[in-house]
Amino acid sequence: MPADCSQVITLENLCVAPSSSKQESFRSVQQRYGDGYTSRRQDGINPVICVWNIATPPMTLENAAAFEQELIENGVGFFAWTPPGETSPSNWIVDPVTWQISYPSPTFAVFSFSLRKWYGT
Repeated sequence: MPADCSQVITLENLCVAPSSSKQESFRSVQQRYGDGYTSRRQDGINPVICVWNIATPPMTLENAAAFEQELIENGVGFFAWTPPGETSPSNWIVDPVTWQISYPSPTFAVFSFSLRKWYGT
């Protein structure tokens, strides 16, 4: 069930459609030795990679134009967002920096893009 999407959708209050999904993976480094032994360890201090494949609910064309402008202005930067099921915001980047816009009707648009949790500054 999506969050309350009655407001204008922005990066700050990003509302996601039920078709959105979360994917997590764990980065590790693996070393194989000649005797068949394999050693594994976590890679880095933030080894969990979290990616959200976002689909927005349908928004008006005016909201869509403003939202696209916000994406363009954000560019490669990060922004704070509280994903569904979480209580506090964390930093996210659009990765890759690309998005798709579909038009389910002549007066509404839907955005699709991927967000990756950002640990940098």
